Amino acid sequence: MSRWVFALVAWSVVSWLAIRAVGQESTVFSEYPARTVTVVCPWSPGGGTDRVSRFWAGALEKEFGQPFVVVNRTGGAGAVGHFSSAYAKPDGYTIGMITFELSTMHRMRISRLTFEDYECLLQVNADPAAIIVRNDAPWQTLGELLDDIRSQPGKLRMSGTATGGAWDLARAGLLQAADLPIESVVWVPHPGSAPSLLELMGGHLDVVCCSVPEVASQLENNQIRVLAVMAEERMSDYPELLTAKEQGTDWVAVGWRGLALPNGTPREIVDLLAERCAKIAASDDYREFMQKNGFGIAIRTKSDFTNFLREQDEQWKSVVEAAGYDKGLTGNNDPGPHALPWALLVGLVAVGGWELARGTRTEDASPPGERSFAKLTVVCIALIVYVAGVAWLGFAVSTFVFVAVTTWKLGAQFWSALLAASVILAIVWVLFVFAFQVQLPTGVFGLSF
Repeated sequence: MSRWVFALVAWSVVSWLAIRAVGQESTVFSEYPARTVTVVCPWSPGGGTDRVSRFWAGALEKEFGQPFVVVNRTGGAGAVGHFSSAYAKPDGYTIGMITFELSTMHRMRISRLTFEDYECLLQVNADPAAIIVRNDAPWQTLGELLDDIRSQPGKLRMSGTATGGAWDLARAGLLQAADLPIESVVWVPHPGSAPSLLELMGGHLDVVCCSVPEVASQLENNQIRVLAVMAEERMSDYPELLTAKEQGTDWVAVGWRGLALPNGTPREIVDLLAERCAKIAASDDYREFMQKNGFGIAIRTKSDFTNFLREQDEQWKSVVEAAGYDKGLTGNNDPGPHALPWALLVGLVAVGGWELARGTRTEDASPPGERSFAKLTVVCIALIVYVAGVAWLGFAVSTFVFVAVTTWKLGAQFWSALLAASVILAIVWVLFVFAFQVQLPTGVFGLSF
């Protein structure tokens, strides 16, 4: 009898706790957001993505009556910011502004992040790539330009962004669709479309690939000619511009932006934000903002946006592979993100071997030699763990732990070893991330500088 009483009491307590938890959860959802929400922008302040992010932060703040603050997390060709939003706590208080690069970063070994790491809310924008030349250029159509490239491979110089960027991949896909080798045009990496246009106007480039809004003023002043836009249909704001498909090259390439939440965000919050975002996207304020800034509007909600990203992921796979970027971005003399870890590996093995040889040459060879061999064994084991750890934890965490542990085991004081690891990381950060603009491995958990 006592067992039944105990079971009944236990069941009652569990039921009460469950009902209480559900009630608290419902209260949390009904009060969302109860504090400041962060909108993560993976690109620098002042750029197009930053301006779009700030519009959405302001619009959502008006909708919910709570602060929505834009935080710019730049670096790693967009990888740092995307990781920051994808791996944030999935409670609805971090929203990511995701961009085109999400479809290509994992293909180019910059990160392992994909659209599947997000709960998609809304695609807010899409701008097709365009082929642009000076107004005095000899080509009047895309076909004429492609014929010239075919007859003189390797002669023409083109730019619009950095190697492996959206516009570089757009031109690579165009050439591939036209049955031309991707290397038949020399791609000259630049930080963006603005410096590329300056080089074009100065006669140092033959062609620029970027979006039409980025060259709107030059187009209005008849300084340039748009040979083709890589869109399904003609642009509503520029109906006179022909598409590549109209001219016989079946290729579409768009740069896009959208809002997303970390995977695992409660469905109620996802649905609420998606509903409010769709409302904002249909507003006159949004249309006016986009028109004023020259951005194309493309709206896809949740599942439609997810399906679009799935298609983008597949579309760019063959282009990245054909361009050779699946082996890393080496076209601009960038040794790739894993060059430094391997250099450290080789250097430490060399130093360890020298220490072993030096220890065995001492007068009392046995004890020092044994000690040196033991130390070298520790270093070698740590190296194996380190190389594996870089892929999972990222360069920063793996290197800090590796340097600290090996320095400590080789005789340094524990706090000195931590200090040495911190100094080495700081030096690497300044040299590689800032000076050389080389993206170091971030690992599957998105841990980076």
